[in-house]
Amino acid sequence: MTTSEGQQPVLESPDYRAARERLQGNPVISMMAAGVATVPLAELAHEDGTPRSHLMNQANRGFDDAEARNAGNPGYTPYPKGAHRHLGLIAEAILAERAAMRAAVASAMAPPGTGPESAIVTSIIERMRAGEPAVAIARETGAVCEPGGGTPGD
Repeated sequence: MTTSEGQQPVLESPDYRAARERLQGNPVISMMAAGVATVPLAELAHEDGTPRSHLMNQANRGFDDAEARNAGNPGYTPYPKGAHRHLGLIAEAILAERAAMRAAVASAMAPPGTGPESAIVTSIIERMRAGEPAVAIARETGAVCEPGGGTPGD
C-alpha cells in the first residue's frame, strides 16, 4: 500500500506491480518520455499525478506501434503477450521516466535548489536538444565551475 500526502491510500496488486516493473528500463518508454520531457506536467497529468486520458491514449498507441516495429529485433525484449497491462500503465511509466529525466537534469545542470518541474530545467533540456554542450550549460547555470575555479556559482 502506498500513500501520498493528502491522498487516500492506494492498494496495488502484485499483477499491477509486476506489470510496472516489466517496463522499467524499456527503451520505448525512455524515448517516449524524452519526447514529452519539456511538456508542462499539468498538460500530461492531473494534480494527483495520474495521467490525463489523451496521454494514456497516445501512449498506448505509440507503445503498441513501437512494439510492432521492433518485432523480430533480437536486441529488444517485448512486453509479454498476455501479461497484465491496465489502461494507464504505459502513460504512468512515461511520466515516471520523464520525472527521473527532469530530476537528473535539475540535480546535475541547474542551479542548486532548482526543482525538476521548473522553467529552468525545461530551458536546459531545450538547449541540450538544440546541441549546446551540457558542460557549458552547467557552467553557465552555476551547477559546475571551471577547473580550479572554486565552488559552483562563484
